[in-house]
Amino acid sequence: MFSCEEDEVWSRVFYLSDFGILPNEQFLIKSGEIALSKSNDGALLQLSVSSIGEDFPGLINQQYSDKLLGMRPMGRAPIVTGAPEIVHVDFDEPIVVPAGVNKILVSVSKYAEIYNPASSEVIIAGTQADTGISWYKGCEDTYIFTPTSDLSTPVPNANFYINVTGEVFNIQSSGGTTRLSHNVCDDIIKTDIHSCSSSYIYWARAFTLEDFGISTNEEFVITSGQVGINNTSYKPKISFNIYRIDDNFPASFSESDLIGSSQYQDLSPVIGRDSQIIQVDFETPIVVPADVERILVEVHKGIVYGSAIAFIAGSTQDNDVSWQRGCTEQDGSGNTYVSTADFGHPDANFYINVTGNVNHINNNFEMNISNICSEFLKEFSVEDASNIASITWDFGDPASGANNTSTDLSPFHDFSADGTYTITATVTATDGSIEGLSETIDVKEPPNAYGISNIYKCEDSFGSGISSSFDVSMVTQQVLGGQTDKVVTFIDGSGNEYDELPNPFTNTISNLETIKVRVAHKDELCCYSETTFDLVVNPQPTVIGVPDLTSCENNTDGFANFDLSTIETSVLGGQTGMTVSYFDGNGNPLPNPLPNPYVNSIPNQETLTVRVTNDATDCYNETTFILNVNELPVANPLDTLIGCDDNNDGISEYFDTTNVESQAIGSQAGMQVSYYDAMGNLLPNPLPNPFTNTEINIQNITVRVTNSQTGCYSETLLTLETAAQPNINQPNSLYACDEGSGFAYFSTSNIEDILIGNQTGLEIFYFDENGNTLPSPLPASFLNTNPYTQTINVRVENTLNRLCYSETSFNLIVNELPEITLEEDYLICNLEPSLALSVSPDYYSYAWYYEADLISEDYEATLIEEGNYKLVVSELLNGIECENTFDFTLSRSILPEIVEIEYDELGNNFIKIITSGDGDFEYSIDGINYQDSNYFDNISGGIYTAYVRDKYGCGEDSREVTLIDYPKFFTPNNDGYKDTWQIYGVRNFNEAKIFIYDRYGKLLKQLSANGTGWDGTFNGQLLGSNDFWFTVDLGNGKTFKGHFALKR
Repeated sequence: MFSCEEDEVWSRVFYLSDFGILPNEQFLIKSGEIALSKSNDGALLQLSVSSIGEDFPGLINQQYSDKLLGMRPMGRAPIVTGAPEIVHVDFDEPIVVPAGVNKILVSVSKYAEIYNPASSEVIIAGTQADTGISWYKGCEDTYIFTPTSDLSTPVPNANFYINVTGEVFNIQSSGGTTRLSHNVCDDIIKTDIHSCSSSYIYWARAFTLEDFGISTNEEFVITSGQVGINNTSYKPKISFNIYRIDDNFPASFSESDLIGSSQYQDLSPVIGRDSQIIQVDFETPIVVPADVERILVEVHKGIVYGSAIAFIAGSTQDNDVSWQRGCTEQDGSGNTYVSTADFGHPDANFYINVTGNVNHINNNFEMNISNICSEFLKEFSVEDASNIASITWDFGDPASGANNTSTDLSPFHDFSADGTYTITATVTATDGSIEGLSETIDVKEPPNAYGISNIYKCEDSFGSGISSSFDVSMVTQQVLGGQTDKVVTFIDGSGNEYDELPNPFTNTISNLETIKVRVAHKDELCCYSETTFDLVVNPQPTVIGVPDLTSCENNTDGFANFDLSTIETSVLGGQTGMTVSYFDGNGNPLPNPLPNPYVNSIPNQETLTVRVTNDATDCYNETTFILNVNELPVANPLDTLIGCDDNNDGISEYFDTTNVESQAIGSQAGMQVSYYDAMGNLLPNPLPNPFTNTEINIQNITVRVTNSQTGCYSETLLTLETAAQPNINQPNSLYACDEGSGFAYFSTSNIEDILIGNQTGLEIFYFDENGNTLPSPLPASFLNTNPYTQTINVRVENTLNRLCYSETSFNLIVNELPEITLEEDYLICNLEPSLALSVSPDYYSYAWYYEADLISEDYEATLIEEGNYKLVVSELLNGIECENTFDFTLSRSILPEIVEIEYDELGNNFIKIITSGDGDFEYSIDGINYQDSNYFDNISGGIYTAYVRDKYGCGEDSREVTLIDYPKFFTPNNDGYKDTWQIYGVRNFNEAKIFIYDRYGKLLKQLSANGTGWDGTFNGQLLGSNDFWFTVDLGNGKTFKGHFALKR
């Protein structure tokens, strides 16, 4: 075995039952050994013991044990260079393996000693013959417990020499050696009762000695005590104190009633969360006097140094009260005892017990009874056997017949039934004295754990070794076999405990899991029997996967033929003892062997299931494979190709194959096209374009469309037919008279006859110059779309082959209409007799009309009557006569005459001339400037002549009009501008008189109508700037007055 300077751990696993240790017996390990083949003194050794489950090394692989029971130092490794040496260490205090533990891990750990320069390499020794596995971790090779055979450098037969030695103690012993305990079993657990730092704590249990068979005639000599401890710090110590108490405990408790105390024993500061049983072997046994009926066993937690924290452990089952003083947080409790129920922990169940010898004060001998839970068989003995001459036993069991008595020193008796028995022993001492011993015991038949048949199930999934369908519904009934008042506990292969197995049960250990079943008395759980049964997972058969199959559908219905003849051989892969069955996509069973060929029952895709069943276990495994039906590609029907036969020999060099492939494929992708002639010969791909037929008139070609991915194909037929080229005539140009802006209607009714005559099977197409399609046939009266000249292109196609066509064109020509110059309206004065008109003499015909009467057929005409006239002129061009019509009117004008003149004066001056007549007139008030309006405004007062005249010279008329007005001011300063003041327009009133006054009404001046006006003087004197008033009498009875201003 290799070694290194790093930490190492060597381990062995032991089943205690293999060494005769029963479930109700503690194993007190008092020494340990390891053999070393080579060693240096730079390492420290430490032995540890852990209880482990059946799942080991599962939890150990997580770097901690199921439950650490204790560690003890083994000192510094010795120097070993020659023959292997055994290192033996006796422990100062035993490691207690609780009753009920069957599997332990004993490990020896090696650590490099700090500050020691020597090498820490240590090589463990082994033995030649061995029956177990050696486990190892360390040297940075593995950090988990690993069998030495599985190490990176395997050591298959390491056979580590590791052992421990100790004593076995029956926790239910009574008689000469008796244990006082209220803990039903040794399953110690944390109590969760707090601890106090740097404080004393006292944990205690009270015992009535009579309950344990100790009478008042017997003294009880206590030799050891046990307490459950967890989670310690530096550094507590414990001792046991035994007190006499009475029925008034705890009120009557007094430290003066102390019977005796053990020595103090230091607790390890590294006890962790796993509770450990600490045993103190009393250096001086404590003798409980014979007259004591009741005692208190107190465990005192003291302090060596530091915080000295320690927590007490309890058990799951208990039959009495737990007591504590100190660190209870109870007001007023002080140094008195209170029950754990009083501070919130009714189920503390302190794990505290003491063991000792019972001595009858009047007897020289003591009876010992070994209570073996697993059977009715009990062992009896008497101390001191060396002083016994003879002995006679009576087991109080007359039903056992002759076996009810015995003269053996240490007899066994198998009791016949449950019950209370009084055992007597009559002892004859070597000195001839006779002494009678008597003990009463309760005998209870150990529970039976009846055998359970192994359960077999098929694994849920291939290779998993796990089944979730184990039916364990009858297991409890089977293991009890009709027993009552029993508690059944199941322990699976991973160490999980169940009061009742879940049903159905799923195994936690693959392939095979052993379930331990424990049957215990309801009122004595530590007295039990065990059996096991196996959950056996039968493997599913191996099924070789079948690849999916693909085939082309037979038609376009999603069904195809498949060859499945080799499926069974493929699936089995050489296995025998198997049955193969098949199921279609709907789950219906199929015959075996399968039809060949097999046609899928579900269109397009079907999943077939193949089941392989093991004939021996009925376990089956399935696989599926898919029958994929690939669709046939669509070979679309093809249009017959018509080739233009230009010489009537049945052969055309003009077959257009441009669209053959795309038409055959359509919108499908990933397709390939190939071509075959009538003999199946492969033709070029792609087909030549244009293609020349090789068979006269009609030739058939097979076109195959193949899906390039699936290889599936469909075919269609391409037919080639020849067609004759049309023979057409070119029409002459067509002419029509312009009907406006160069557009005209043309007669096309004979165009088709001109183009094709009596030929059939032809279609005519018409196009304009821009290639736009025109109606076919053309409308009988066709309106050109281009002014004056338009070319019509004609394409005549053979309907069998649109590419077989002929083309021509013809023109549409619009004859322009004759143009003459005439005005729309003519006017002559009413006094004129007529009007002569003429146009160009170059046209074909003329016709002048007055209203509806023809008045001339020459290029000139005389117009007399007023009214509507029309001239129709025609011109002969391109064989057709085109005429144009011109409409015009003749008006006679009546002489203008002024009928009335409307006017206003003295401020709002205007003149409006009212006339009669129907001419086109214009107006003036000065004879020079004329306007169309007869209204003149904003004019000064004065004498005006109003004029009206015909614009075309047909007469005029005039009339004088006077507007009376006056200036609002004048400036007589001899500058030639407004030097005098006079009434405007007054000259036409010869009798008119004008009077001028000052502001006071004084007459300053009188003016006549023809005078020059007032010059602003009075009696030769210039008047200053001022306002003046006037009155005017026109002499016709009309007067008016006003005022004006003189400004200097």
